[in-house]
Amino acid sequence: MLAEYVHRKGFLIADILTFLRGLFTLYLWYILWQGRAVFDTFMILIFAAWLTDCLDGYFARKSYRLGHLADLDGWVDWAIYICSLAYGTILGYYSWTFFAIFVGVNILAFWLSKSIYVNQAFHFFYILLGFRTVWLESVYWRRFFILWVAGVIFFKRKRLAVQIREFLAGWHHLLNKQMR
Repeated sequence: MLAEYVHRKGFLIADILTFLRGLFTLYLWYILWQGRAVFDTFMILIFAAWLTDCLDGYFARKSYRLGHLADLDGWVDWAIYICSLAYGTILGYYSWTFFAIFVGVNILAFWLSKSIYVNQAFHFFYILLGFRTVWLESVYWRRFFILWVAGVIFFKRKRLAVQIREFLAGWHHLLNKQMR
């Protein structure tokens, strides 16, 4: 019964999760300016956003249909990644010059390539920079992050292979575009 419902309506669940992630992102942008005072809240919302990201793809794939918000999914992810880099910058782990150059190169690469895969290729680096911030800021959240990554690798191991290929395809696309 539940499997049948997910098969028929999974794309709607995916849309709701993408919408929630968008709301989380707006709130993250609102609170990040408060610095360390909101670190735990920021981390809880980041992990909630990542959970919705894992689940929305799962439900969309199970229903064999994209929802109305599917085109916004990658953009919402990108907004979260930029937000987490901005938060690391506010906490003092990165300079605003680095922030501007990194995001600027990401935007330029996307603009030159016109490929969403190029944008996704940058996602990995945003995650690494966010992980560095967590690693330096909190032992508790560092441990949580490690467990989270292990869980994602375990539960998404089949999908992870596809995502790695997309990551590499994004860089391949960008570099080939630049060589022409």
